[in-house]
Amino acid sequence: MASATLFISRAEGQPGRYLVVINGEGFHNSVGAEVAARVRGDDPVFDDSLFSIGVGIPNHVLPDGSFSLSTVVPGSKLNEDWGQDEIYALVDVKGFGSSVRTNTVKGHF
Repeated sequence: MASATLFISRAEGQPGRYLVVINGEGFHNSVGAEVAARVRGDDPVFDDSLFSIGVGIPNHVLPDGSFSLSTVVPGSKLNEDWGQDEIYALVDVKGFGSSVRTNTVKGHF
């Protein structure tokens, strides 16, 4: 079964910036397909669109059915509401048919 996992950590040596990584696995029928992700803030009424990863930069599913997307962003890009932030991503693999939602990462960015 295809899945994707979101990780967010402080970017080493870059105060106020965060490393955002999305790893996917199980995309065996999509080898070579382009991959991109939309990062969202999880809210009760409307989920905020925060930024995208992999758009305009070719990322592809590897021969083992996996992929990895990453970027470094300022904390302000992850600060999606008052108090604790809840961040997830929707991963789009070309030809896969539907977006895959990652886990939700909670924190104060």
